[in-house]
Amino acid sequence: MAITRSNPPTLHAPVGAYHHVNVVEAGSRILFAAGQIGVRADGALVRDRRAQIEQAWRNVRSVVEAAGMTHRDIVRLTVYMVGTEDVEFSRECRNRTIDGEKPGSTLLFVAGLADPEMIIEIDVVAAA
Repeated sequence: MAITRSNPPTLHAPVGAYHHVNVVEAGSRILFAAGQIGVRADGALVRDRRAQIEQAWRNVRSVVEAAGMTHRDIVRLTVYMVGTEDVEFSRECRNRTIDGEKPGSTLLFVAGLADPEMIIEIDVVAAA
């Protein structure tokens, strides 16, 4: 399976670690994962802000691997964060999680998530 990533010359250069275009070959298996949050396998929400962000990114990798895919198969990420203070830390975790790959990506700051203690939720689409 091939994912063709590009940045058309008619668009501005990406302002972060992503590609504007990620084309998935026909006939690929496509994963649409539920939003991943900072909850451990035992169901407990991690309370420390940075630890919660790290756990959410670990969960992204886990859900992709559970589908028999790798971080290289991720074609789209949407990150929802409450507050802006941990954005750089989240980007560091993202880069570690996906090992420098540059799928399509959107970051949104929101007033809140499903639980008032949650500070991050990550949607992921992958294809293999």
